[in-house]
Amino acid sequence: MKERKTLDLTITAKACVLSMLVLVFFMLMIPVFQIGQNHEYRLRIASAEESIRQLDQVERTLKSEISMSRSPEALIDNVIQYSLDYDEIDSSSTVLVAKGSV
Repeated sequence: MKERKTLDLTITAKACVLSMLVLVFFMLMIPVFQIGQNHEYRLRIASAEESIRQLDQVERTLKSEISMSRSPEALIDNVIQYSLDYDEIDSSSTVLVAKGSV
């Protein structure tokens, strides 16, 4: 019969082995964590860039609508659409309106 050798470790040795295993585990997890963080940052950047593109498109659309609404054609269209009366105001009337509202 063969004798089985037993390995008796002290508490200090067990603590050292356990701490080394934990350290190796954390060292192996650091690159995985960094990859995850980089991926999250890239997704946030892509989302922010998409939001910027959408806001730029909205801004261009609003600017074009504002410029179109200032045109004489838009003024006539609004008068027709809302059944408004369009009266031109001469300069003498504007002075009277300004004096009356003060």
